[in-house]
Amino acid sequence: MRTLALNVHFKHPSLGMKKHEILSRATAFLLSVDPKDLTNQGDEQDQRSPYDHLAKSRTERESQSRKQDYAFEPAGGKRRNASELDWLEFCPGKFRPLVHVVASSHVLSPWLWKKYYPQPWLDKISQNHVAYSVDVYDTGDESSRNEPLATFALNPYPIHHPGNMDLAIAHLKQEESALEHMQALGVELLHLTDLSKNFEKDDTVFFEGFEIAEDNFDPLKNVDGTNVGKTQKDESSEEDTRIFMPYTNRGNLTYASQTRFLASTEEPLPEGLCGGPVFDTDGDVCGIIEGIVPKDHEDEKLAGAASFIPYFRLKEFINFAQRNILERVLPKQLFEKVVDIKDGNALNEDKKPMNFIGDKEEEEGIHMDAVYEDMVNSMKKAHTPEQVEAIIATVEREKQEILDILEREGGDLDEVVARVRERTRNKQSKILKQIEDDMVQEAEIV
Repeated sequence: MRTLALNVHFKHPSLGMKKHEILSRATAFLLSVDPKDLTNQGDEQDQRSPYDHLAKSRTERESQSRKQDYAFEPAGGKRRNASELDWLEFCPGKFRPLVHVVASSHVLSPWLWKKYYPQPWLDKISQNHVAYSVDVYDTGDESSRNEPLATFALNPYPIHHPGNMDLAIAHLKQEESALEHMQALGVELLHLTDLSKNFEKDDTVFFEGFEIAEDNFDPLKNVDGTNVGKTQKDESSEEDTRIFMPYTNRGNLTYASQTRFLASTEEPLPEGLCGGPVFDTDGDVCGIIEGIVPKDHEDEKLAGAASFIPYFRLKEFINFAQRNILERVLPKQLFEKVVDIKDGNALNEDKKPMNFIGDKEEEEGIHMDAVYEDMVNSMKKAHTPEQVEAIIATVEREKQEILDILEREGGDLDEVVARVRERTRNKQSKILKQIEDDMVQEAEIV
């Protein structure tokens, strides 16, 4: 199974609530923190050899050795450059999550989405009043679909998209044991579509999630069909008897932009699918369901189409969230070193001293030396040896004066260079004036 049923519960005493009630329900899924392992793809039968047991034994020994230092397995995947690693691949195993529970922001925290939910009482709700859980259902057994196989609690502090895109992630409480139980029940850890993959019009995609079946419940409905709460919280409490029904559908891409993909489906996606994954033909997540285009849209070709946020936008958000997590875990200096590595700098690379010539870095000084030699060679072609020697002597004197002033007085390099150059010009002017006076005197004598 590839999707989870998401429950958002809340309780607020000032609203006359004595127990937790359902605030919203929708779909969620597990996105692996570690990248997809590309080393074992292909037909295993074709890859077998008489020495496979030795490779397997070595892998197991390496795994046991790593576990002496890490609570969980380090990040998987093919060998990559350090700058290509995800943020949490730099995080010690005991501190990093193994999965993100991906969902819609408006489902996890509806009070943040006033354009969807104008109800005044939602202004009183905050993160302190809610609790989250996900249910695992046996999607293949119709006789037991109304009862979850297991329920798992989530930490009550989701991370929302910083730019108000309808994306959020949360994390499992007691993740190691919860994840082990989930996988035993058949829950899959999903991966995003590779960023290098391109989609074209009419490409097939697949939608999965949970339809919410209504049964004697009067919810509030927002513009995209997701249900939240009751109309009056001070009325007598009415039990939420809605049930989750596994749902799948396929569609064909009709529209794509930098923020949203649209796909036509045989029937509009039902309530409850928001936050569910959209799969490509390889089984990877190419988007997260956002809702549907209104059925009464003026363009009949778009009316009722499924709308989803594309994989590359989800990847950007995951990068933001993982950097945020890592920054909270690592000491400041170590985190800054990770930032340098992600920027492509070497692990032990120190900041290089500045070269005084033109305020360039020392590595550029090597290039400047070559330019300087070319200039000298050019001067030798246009001036006498005595003139070239005088020019070089002036340059060397100025360099030394600049170094002496910086060492003795400090100050801004550009200002010091300007001072020394001005002093040289004054000396040159005096010399030229003296030569001119001498020439005038000689002319008068003649």
